[in-house]
Amino acid sequence: MAKRPGKKKSNDQKVVPFPQLKDRLVEKGLEKLQEQHHAEAIQLLKDAYALDQEDSVTLTSLAVALYEDHNWTESKELCEKMLHEGIGDYEETLELYIMNLFQLKEHESIAETIHTVLDEGVLSLERRDRFEHLLSISHKQDQQVQREDTSFQSFSLQKDLEQQMVQVANLSKQNIHPIKDSLIEVIQVKETHPFIKTMLLNILREQGIQDDILVEKWGRKTLVNPSELKEPFESDRFEEVLMRIQNQAGHEDPNLVELAIDLMRRHLFLLYPYSWAEQDPAIIAIAYLHLGERYMGLEMEWNEDETDGIADEIETLEMVPII
Repeated sequence: MAKRPGKKKSNDQKVVPFPQLKDRLVEKGLEKLQEQHHAEAIQLLKDAYALDQEDSVTLTSLAVALYEDHNWTESKELCEKMLHEGIGDYEETLELYIMNLFQLKEHESIAETIHTVLDEGVLSLERRDRFEHLLSISHKQDQQVQREDTSFQSFSLQKDLEQQMVQVANLSKQNIHPIKDSLIEVIQVKETHPFIKTMLLNILREQGIQDDILVEKWGRKTLVNPSELKEPFESDRFEEVLMRIQNQAGHEDPNLVELAIDLMRRHLFLLYPYSWAEQDPAIIAIAYLHLGERYMGLEMEWNEDETDGIADEIETLEMVPII
């Protein structure tokens, strides 16, 4: 933007945001949250939070968005700030705080928190009944966890890939904290199937495991913290490739689009937590449409001018056996 003539910007001059900018960011953030676009909602609400860190609507909305996105630790910390500083509705914030503790399986903290507020006698009758019910559930879950901890101390993969998939899928229903070290060891074994590595990383992510894990896939190595990972299909590049596939062939051949997207999702799951080496979403989209055409018998050869750089990677991913 051009500067107005005759005026100089003082070094001490503060940048003043547009009027109602924070309110508009919160409004759009809540719209995205309603549409289940969690990442966009969180970013908008964090932008609003940067403008005003004491606004109760902004903080509450951000805490809810983080909870819905399974960022339970961050949501819990935001609730702690609100409770400590007296921001927002006390009972609503307290309940969201306890729900985060439930997801994080911090049953001792749940019991301590609920007992404290019940003894204080500050809750409404309705909320008191609700918290007593939550306390009962927490107690039962804690007993179940303790039983699991005594019988669920290690983990090793079955030999057959199909059995491995069933075995790992069942872990999502259990508290994996007692065996997290065994699961990390499985992920760090070079020979573990890339699909199994992704499944295990997702389970560790969902249960908030914060250990650093060395993940080796496709000639790449990096340390990752599962609690900081996004879901496999929650990335700007995935969304852009998806949009380009739909725009390029959506109206002409919906069956081709569906097949291309299925192939793309399968490959991205195999690559996780990495992505394609190719950076251009347009080239990636064209490549998967070509691959879909090959499966439909419409085209058998790669167009090297359009898919140069990604064809070899896709061929490698297609050779990986998946049940």
